[in-house]
Amino acid sequence: MDVERGNLPKIAIIGAGKVGSTLAIALSHAGYEIVAVASRTPTSAEKLAQRLSTVATTIHEAFIQANLTLLTVPDDAIASVALQLSDAGDALRGHAFVHTSGAHSQDSLKPLVAHGAMIGSLHPALPFASIEMALNNLPNTVYALEASSPILSQWLHDIVQALKGHIITIPEGQKSIYHVAMVIASNYTVTLYSIAHQLLSSIGASEEVAASALNTLMHATVDNLAQQGLPAALTGPLSRADIGTLQAHLNALECHHPHLVPLYIALARSTYPLLNARGVDVNKIEQFLTDWEMTNESNNS
Repeated sequence: MDVERGNLPKIAIIGAGKVGSTLAIALSHAGYEIVAVASRTPTSAEKLAQRLSTVATTIHEAFIQANLTLLTVPDDAIASVALQLSDAGDALRGHAFVHTSGAHSQDSLKPLVAHGAMIGSLHPALPFASIEMALNNLPNTVYALEASSPILSQWLHDIVQALKGHIITIPEGQKSIYHVAMVIASNYTVTLYSIAHQLLSSIGASEEVAASALNTLMHATVDNLAQQGLPAALTGPLSRADIGTLQAHLNALECHHPHLVPLYIALARSTYPLLNARGVDVNKIEQFLTDWEMTNESNNS
C-alpha cells in the first residue's frame, strides 16, 4: 500500500491492552485513521474497535489494510507475532511494522525485513496504569525512536509531533541503556518510595500519614528537578557534606534496619557526580563512609 511522504499513514493496532488502546485513541483524536485492531484477546480488540469505529480482525487482515502497524504487545510476544506476520511473505513489502517495547530494539522484527517490510520501534516513556490516566499524561511524553528507513522515521516523527511529544533517537545497539534509565527513573522510584514507607511505618506512622508525607516530598522533588534541573535540585545532608547527619543515619539503620545500610551507602556514592558539580567536598564524605564501614566491620567481626 503506497503512501507519499508527508501524507498520514493508515494505522493498524496489534495488541489492544493499555498501551495499544491509549496510542490508538490518541492517534485517532490527532487525525490518524485506525483501520483495524487485532489482539490475542478478541473481546479487547472488539472493545477498542468499537470505541474507534473501526474493525476487529486477525493480525494478517489488520496489517494488509494499513501502511503502518503498531505492535503494542507484551515484550515476550514481539518475536512470535513477527514470525506469524512473516508468513504473509511478499504481502509485507512496503508495509511498516513498529513495536512499542522499551527493552527490545527494532531487531526483534527482523524476520519481516527479508520480505521488504520497514521496521522500527517507538517507546513512550510513560507508565500506563490506566488508559484514561495515560491519555491525560501523554502530552510532553518522550518517545525512544528507531526506524529502518527515512520514510518510516518521518512517519514516526510526525506521529510524535501530533501527540505533542518529544523524541530520543536511539543509537544502534544502545536500546538497553535507554531502558535502564527509564526503569531506574520509574520503577525504582517506586522501590525507594516503598522503602521510605516501611521506615516510617516502623516508627508508628499510619498508612495515611506516611503516604501524605512521602507524596508531598516526592512531588516537591520532581517540581524542583523540573524548575531547577541538575545539580541544583539536590538537597539534604549530602549536599551540605553534613557528616554528623550521615553518621546518625547509618547508626540508626545499622541498629534497626541493617539490611538497608549497603543501599544507603551505594546511593550516597552514586550522588558524588552531582556533589562534584555543586563543589561539595566529596573526599570528606568518602573518607567518612570508608571509616564507618571499616569500624562497623571490626565491631561485627
